[in-house]
Amino acid sequence: MLIRYVKEKPNDPPPESLKHGALCKVKGEVKPFDSARNPGQFDYRAHMAGKGIYVQILLQDEAFLQCQGESWISHLYDTREQLKMSVKERVHPTTYVWMEALIFGDTRLIDSSTIEWFREFNLSHILAISGLHVGLTLGGTYFLLYRTGIATKKQSKLFLLALLPFYMFISGGAPSVMRAGLMGVLLISTASFQKKIPIIDLLSFTCFFLLISSPSYFYHLGFQFSFLVTFSLLLTTPVLKQYESKWMQSAIIGLVSQLSLLALQVHYFYEFQPFSLWINMIAVPYFSFFVIPLLMAIFLLSFLLPSLCTFLSDAFSIIHEFVVSFLITQSDPFDYPWVIGELPSIYIFLYTAFFVIMMKKWERKEKGKAFLASLAVVFVFVYYSLIPYFTKEGVVTMLDVGQGDSFVIELPQRNGVIMIDAAGPPVFSTNKEKTAIEVILPFLKSRGIQQIDALFITHEDSDHSGSVPFILDEMSVGRIYVSPFHSEEYGVGIEKVSSGQSIWIGGYEFHVVHPVEGEDQGDPNDNSLVLNSLLGGKWWFFTGDISAPIEKDIVKRKLSLQTDVLKVAHHGSHTSTSEELLNGLQPKIGLISAGVDNRYGHPHEEVVERLSEHGVILLQTNRHGSVQYIFSGQSGTFSTFIPYNASRE
Repeated sequence: MLIRYVKEKPNDPPPESLKHGALCKVKGEVKPFDSARNPGQFDYRAHMAGKGIYVQILLQDEAFLQCQGESWISHLYDTREQLKMSVKERVHPTTYVWMEALIFGDTRLIDSSTIEWFREFNLSHILAISGLHVGLTLGGTYFLLYRTGIATKKQSKLFLLALLPFYMFISGGAPSVMRAGLMGVLLISTASFQKKIPIIDLLSFTCFFLLISSPSYFYHLGFQFSFLVTFSLLLTTPVLKQYESKWMQSAIIGLVSQLSLLALQVHYFYEFQPFSLWINMIAVPYFSFFVIPLLMAIFLLSFLLPSLCTFLSDAFSIIHEFVVSFLITQSDPFDYPWVIGELPSIYIFLYTAFFVIMMKKWERKEKGKAFLASLAVVFVFVYYSLIPYFTKEGVVTMLDVGQGDSFVIELPQRNGVIMIDAAGPPVFSTNKEKTAIEVILPFLKSRGIQQIDALFITHEDSDHSGSVPFILDEMSVGRIYVSPFHSEEYGVGIEKVSSGQSIWIGGYEFHVVHPVEGEDQGDPNDNSLVLNSLLGGKWWFFTGDISAPIEKDIVKRKLSLQTDVLKVAHHGSHTSTSEELLNGLQPKIGLISAGVDNRYGHPHEEVVERLSEHGVILLQTNRHGSVQYIFSGQSGTFSTFIPYNASRE
């Protein structure tokens, strides 16, 4: 069970009595964690379950949490914090930001744009304290003690055995650090044995021991990536021995490190950066042989020689900021991510099989066969990326974006990708990227989409257009269609359309029903674009946020509208979905996009009752999560992300 104290001011420290090992009396609301409600969305509930945590208690006041006592581990945490504060006072602020990440294991102080750059170019492993950091620390310390004559070989090993637990402690005990630290202890302890124990066996024992002690490690990405890379590099040793050049060996290590993780990276993050290998060849040696050793030296000197520490930390901040800025700037022309989609298990298996064959042939110096196997490795991704362009299935998805609207239409054979609205977070939210980053973009990338052919924005309200700028930053958008009364500019081709016009995309017609040219309703909601289209044998009616008077006007114009699926206007507000509209359109299925427990009470009960009286089957995001219509030809099937029966409980 996790106790979460909800503070009025997020930066306020937790109660002083809340310490590791304390016994607490708690009064609060027990709730499960939020689970994913859309394809491609991060599942926080599953993530916490992987850590063995299944519920949380939400507290509204500090008085509802009373704790007494503490364990000996609490004193270690306090010591670690004091250690960090001492270092922070003695080094340059910029230097401390990187020390916090690469020594203490916390990247929160690094600028978010820099973190994003590391992620985009598959450099996140540098920021995550791992075997690289532990190995450099051990190697540097051993060289300093033994090679300089300060200590004998035996004394140096004993010192390293004492140093490893301390290093694991100050770095925060991440799975990759635990793996590397335990490996180091085993290697040093068994070095004097007459019969050497293979490193692969030691690694296997370490993996087994960590899983037995904490099975939840299995679901930790750091654990998976750390062991996978380490196993791969150990098995690559015969290949490395074929080359004398250190640069060639470094290139092979970088290549194997990336290839061993690539299938899992695509499975979890849906894309990868083809040019990241070249950036890695520069960044990995720089961080390995300059940044990490120098930061460790500054850390030690902050206690031994503070004056020298100050000089080095100032110099480091200048050099490092220049190098990182240079790398980010120079990498911009190579920023061409390949969006593949959520790689299924069968393709991960095929990729791994071809990768193993490639490495075996390379080890045996059968370079021709190794090259053919490498082509097969790449072909797995190419083939999976091409599947949407050959499938006859199309998909219409109503995303669960909370209190807002976002529809994604994928035409058969990827003849077009259309979005209708791109909701942002609530207007009172300080994180304007939240909906785009957590819902819309992960969904698009999980489907292998990196280009949107047409984006219809029904009107300017944030709950329909708030994520547009962030989508434009990440995706190629062909054209944006808005109403004649839409004033906002987005920096790409915008076309204003009105009643009577039709937009053809990939052989499918999107007929504009409203607004009428020259008839400004004076309200963004009533100026919403209303679209009618035939998709998968069903006529769809997308309404934006129009109100009942506009609905009545549309019906009076006798446009011979056919409707099977109605996107219920204004999230199910009582101001819309009039009797006149339902009688005129006679829809069979109603789609409502509304937030869970939203403050407006959408959808309103009277609207739900009115739709039910007309025999309309309702599918709504606040109950069912995202809703998809998968079609082929003139027929299709609706499905909900949250199982329909479960959502009715």
